[in-house]
Amino acid sequence: MKLLFFASDYKIGLSSLLTQQAIALQKGNLNPICLSGENEQEPGLAGKMQRNGLFLIKMEGLDEHSHFRELSRKIGMMIHLNRIDRVHVQNNWQLLLVAFYKYKNITPQPFQIIYTLHGFRHNNPFKSIIATLLIGLILFLFADKIIVMSDYVKKRFFFLSYKIKKLYLGIDDSYFEKTKNEIAVTPLKLVFPAQFREGKNQNILIEAVGSYIDTTGDSTIELHLPGEGALLNQCKKLVQKKKIEKNIFFSGQCTKLQIQDLYEQCNIGVISSNTETFGQSIVEPFVLGRTVLTRKVGVAPDIIKEGVNGYFFDNKEDLLEKLIFLSSNKELIKNMGDTNFSQRETFSWEAITTLYKKDIK
Repeated sequence: MKLLFFASDYKIGLSSLLTQQAIALQKGNLNPICLSGENEQEPGLAGKMQRNGLFLIKMEGLDEHSHFRELSRKIGMMIHLNRIDRVHVQNNWQLLLVAFYKYKNITPQPFQIIYTLHGFRHNNPFKSIIATLLIGLILFLFADKIIVMSDYVKKRFFFLSYKIKKLYLGIDDSYFEKTKNEIAVTPLKLVFPAQFREGKNQNILIEAVGSYIDTTGDSTIELHLPGEGALLNQCKKLVQKKKIEKNIFFSGQCTKLQIQDLYEQCNIGVISSNTETFGQSIVEPFVLGRTVLTRKVGVAPDIIKEGVNGYFFDNKEDLLEKLIFLSSNKELIKNMGDTNFSQRETFSWEAITTLYKKDIK
């Protein structure tokens, strides 16, 4: 099998997540040829690829929506000259570039197009339906296999079930370095890394913490909200209004390492999003052995069992109830965290690559 793997995304360039996946594929002896635009999401990603023995080609303009025919021709030449039989794309633009070459030319070697459905959601329900139908039509016409990351997405695109394989995203190897789950259950420390934008609902978390303090008198609870965005100032004003500045911490835009450190300082990962395609903020605390409180979004229903390794909530009142319960049953925080820690290998790139090799045959 000869695999061409697109490792960058629109306006991002070579991405951290896709770099991790490409390295995992290399370690799994798939030896992909990687293709990206000129930019990098963070410095050093191309060097990291090369140090791991990957062959990376940077193509000017790949991550910009222009020069369609020229880019398609160049990609087609790569496919032809390297006798590629699997092409793994990450977005609609890449899919159309590859499909245009495939169906415009009768190539001496046929190849399959694999598409990872990273996102389609929209906070407007009507627009979400339209996006689902449009993306679904493109995938019906041009993708041979579709990788989704949760049952939620699989059900949303049920009409393409014959093409779909569910395959989780992996988590960086640094999350697996500890051999023992170390967690302090007092005080309650919650963390939700996310951009402050519509649909993330940090205000729900802030209001629930304020109500928790008013109800229990426990002013030791902490909520950490790293991230930036248009709604950040609005959330800060809400904190001031409720006079809980000592309990809510805004860390600003954090690096991946800083986010990991925050998870390790806290004992509960909390997710208040309206929608998630996958939800790394669900999986990261799971892998680190933290209890997870989440809405039923993304991968959460796939991995969270109520009262076993976390809890679901719908609104601030529901979350308040869970926080009060955990404050009186703190041994559950440790027990549920240990359960998650014992299952963390589910999200190792090694385990996911083994499944990937089976699914793309």
